[in-house]
Amino acid sequence: MSESIFLPPKRSLDTFEAECSVLAGVLLNSTMFELVDDILTPEAFTSEAVGELYRIARDRVRSGRPCDPITIRSEAETNPKTAEFWKASAASILTAFVGKPVMRGYARAIADAALLRSLKDEAETLILDVTHAGDKTGAVLVEELQERLERLALTGDTERQMKTSASAIDAMLEATEAAWKAGSALSGIDTGYEGLNDLLSGLRPGGVYVVAARPGVGKSSLMLGLAMRAAQTSGRGLIWSGEMSAEELMSKAVAGKTGLPVDVVMTGHWKFANGERRPVSREEMDRIVSAGMAARDIPMMVDDRGGATVQQILTRARRMKRQKQGLAFIALDYLQLMEASAAVKRSGNRTAEVTEISRDVARMARELNVPVIALSQLNRQSENREDRRPSLADIRDSGAIEQDARCVMALYREEMALRLRVGADGQVSRNSGESDAAYEKRAAEVTERLAKSAGTAEVIVLKNRGGRTGIVGMQFDGPSTWFRGDDERQSDPAW
Repeated sequence: MSESIFLPPKRSLDTFEAECSVLAGVLLNSTMFELVDDILTPEAFTSEAVGELYRIARDRVRSGRPCDPITIRSEAETNPKTAEFWKASAASILTAFVGKPVMRGYARAIADAALLRSLKDEAETLILDVTHAGDKTGAVLVEELQERLERLALTGDTERQMKTSASAIDAMLEATEAAWKAGSALSGIDTGYEGLNDLLSGLRPGGVYVVAARPGVGKSSLMLGLAMRAAQTSGRGLIWSGEMSAEELMSKAVAGKTGLPVDVVMTGHWKFANGERRPVSREEMDRIVSAGMAARDIPMMVDDRGGATVQQILTRARRMKRQKQGLAFIALDYLQLMEASAAVKRSGNRTAEVTEISRDVARMARELNVPVIALSQLNRQSENREDRRPSLADIRDSGAIEQDARCVMALYREEMALRLRVGADGQVSRNSGESDAAYEKRAAEVTERLAKSAGTAEVIVLKNRGGRTGIVGMQFDGPSTWFRGDDERQSDPAW
């Protein structure tokens, strides 16, 4: 015998009576419109006629024109959406008038019912998509559903609390006093690098911090250094790695800790120029294991899915934020490897895709109230200049990245830029038509600069909202691909 299934009573999503009361309130006292303006749109009404009458009233109030049953009568009687309803029900609607104490509550009920109806429509659409999806995979359907639900979440967020200047000042003074008492000059989480802290005052919650560089300069390594050090002092982080697996990423952290080359850490063998391979020593293996065990204690989660969307990362980040360990920061490697929404991808406009990704990342940072370190590629423009230090104009694919970021940092290694001028024979490449004297002088300058720049790097702070810009000197160890501050010793721990 089949078991009975008991369901709660079906709730009504019809808010006609509340809609009539809100409309009556606005028509009989237009100053009450401000109570509902930030909550309601005409589309939220179940009755098309009442929603259209609300739109007419709204437009009159917003434009400063009189709004009452007399002044809207002509338009109501000639508008095909409202004419019949107005003639039949105008008098009865006006008797539904309610006072200010309940007006806003009615508006909330109408908006919530509209959101629930939209959710019901999405559920029905999802069932149709699943049963008649054709060649769409489950992953594609989930992505499309996430996009639609995110749009609903934005339209349903009608009452995000505004802050008074007094409450904002109170929060600011509280944070300032806490930092003062703690003896800290930071207004955000510690970057782990003194030079960066001096310029940025830490990574502020809700801000996007872009680290941009040409391929091979080491932006992933700098991001990992920031993440490992920040996680130790400030709490759990989330890294999205679109280019490397989680294992490869953590091998870089172990290499930085041990000072051994990354490929030695990953293979347990030294590889020599003649092709010979030799296992690492017992002492070197102990160092690798010890660093690995230390890395296990760092509170860090790595998402190494290729081509993730911001929405997918946001979903995981929200879950982490709710958990006991919380979420202190997010790092993304890198923006141009992320996927835009299906609708924008169909446009085939790469600039539009990166613009959407950048805006969504900025919105994610603000929603979660955590700093986001976002890596970005630079275009080739800088390589065509005599001074190859990057500028804001060199950021690839979209100007939105620069606009949305709180801070933009460019990573530059002069040693790498100069080596592009050296041929395979180890000699400085000669320019076409260059005289012997000019070549010898330039070659000597390049050789001297190479020697001075070996093992160094610069983090160029190009934009810093509310703070200073400038250049932070760094040390770079090529074999382990690890960055240290100018003030650090090689014997200091990498993290």
